[in-house]
Amino acid sequence: MPRIAILLIAAILALASCSSGSAPGGGARSGHRASTAPAPGQRLAYLHTLRTGGKPCAVLGAADAIWVADIVDARVDRIDPATGKITARIKTGLQPCGMAYGARSVWVENYGADTVTRIDVRTLRSRTYPVGASPYDVTFLAGAAWVTNYAASTVTRIDAATGRTRSITVGLSPEGIARAAGALWTANYGDGTVSRIDPSSLRVRTLTIGGSPAWTAYAGSTVWVGDQTAGTIVRINARTATIVARIKVGRTPNDGDVLGSSVWFPDKGGGLYRISRTSNRVSGPYPLHAADPFTLAAYDGRLWIANYGGTDVLVVSPAQLPG
Repeated sequence: MPRIAILLIAAILALASCSSGSAPGGGARSGHRASTAPAPGQRLAYLHTLRTGGKPCAVLGAADAIWVADIVDARVDRIDPATGKITARIKTGLQPCGMAYGARSVWVENYGADTVTRIDVRTLRSRTYPVGASPYDVTFLAGAAWVTNYAASTVTRIDAATGRTRSITVGLSPEGIARAAGALWTANYGDGTVSRIDPSSLRVRTLTIGGSPAWTAYAGSTVWVGDQTAGTIVRINARTATIVARIKVGRTPNDGDVLGSSVWFPDKGGGLYRISRTSNRVSGPYPLHAADPFTLAAYDGRLWIANYGGTDVLVVSPAQLPG
């Protein structure tokens, strides 16, 4: 859900001591509707659970590992995808969440510290860079990490070679960020727009899509943006900057990814949706043992989902899904 209550963060964090913890701006996350989760004890052949502890906020598949950002314990866990075992834990800044891979590094935004931590995947040494207020998501393109700053309505570019930073103004309250057709695309929750950034000139072009654009998925020349007001996925042709389709899914689509011929989005209510990249046909929802499956990464032929409503990572095998 959107981080619309920045001034309430202190109060939310105070509640963490008597609950399972809070997300950045997590006060808006607590009121989701009825979950599609199965009855207790029901086994789902396509679903496996990895107990990581803490509160997973984001997951990334890269460099022969799964990386999980723990927003409460301020760390990133490295997991062996073959065994599911945690092989390392790396400290980060306060409230880490969104991650990306580039320049042999994992880049994780620290929402509560207004920084980004860079982790060398070989040595696990880290370095921290200041960015804008309330960094939300990150991607990597053209030799740099690009971070959306929700409270500043900017994107910060971090040059991987020099460490120099530069911020670019985009739409209001940017959340997800994607790379497609050689450009960056931000989903601006606050004004119903998507911003396209040219990585060379840093020029910004705005596309109005309406609603509450939040999280993204991308592949090639296509960007999919989740509208959390309408419960739809807006498909955008990144070459022409035009809307191709509006695809109905659940009530509140979270962060998605692409695997094979399908785009996958988890929904806050506990379901998983599959969208055909060729026909836009929707399958699902497939139930998950989760109250708030938040971010999804496709890696090693499987879907890895950070269960923000719990203390674990969900692993879905698409080949075992029914129907």
